[in-house]
Amino acid sequence: MEVIFISKRRSRITALTITSAMVALSVVFARFLGYSPEGTPFRFEIGFLPIAVAAYAFGPLYSGLAFLIADIIGSLYSGYAPNMFISLCQLLSGAAMGFFFHKKNISLSRTIIAFSAIAVVIEIIAKSPIFVFMYAWSWDYTILTRLLNALINLPIRVTTFYFLMKALKKPIDKYL
Repeated sequence: MEVIFISKRRSRITALTITSAMVALSVVFARFLGYSPEGTPFRFEIGFLPIAVAAYAFGPLYSGLAFLIADIIGSLYSGYAPNMFISLCQLLSGAAMGFFFHKKNISLSRTIIAFSAIAVVIEIIAKSPIFVFMYAWSWDYTILTRLLNALINLPIRVTTFYFLMKALKKPIDKYL
């Protein structure tokens, strides 16, 4: 009985440690390797990538909380207060990646469907009212820029995640 308890505890500690490292990588990828012109709703970055790997390895709870924490840390690092509505969208994006990818075969079609659903439901539908009401942008401008943002980010997300998982799937499955 004690061996099972130690094994579960070790498993949780491993998941928390690796997820924490993915949060740190996400902040670095988003803030240092990304492009987000100030005063616009555009954001082109690969900060989602470590969170998507955590989603595959540990599921929606870990990936959702990881994306939430990465967004909060990134906001504070950039010198502004986190927007709780955008942070909530990040939580939902991370959880959605967990639902789509955790313990599932990562095929190109699954990857396209997952990131397309996240782009439409969260990046366009859920975030647009936030930009309209919180930042006083017009609906036309917001929808157009969110759509453009999603169209540019979608192939980047699909390609980088799919090929990264082709390289990491076996080691993740073996060691985690």
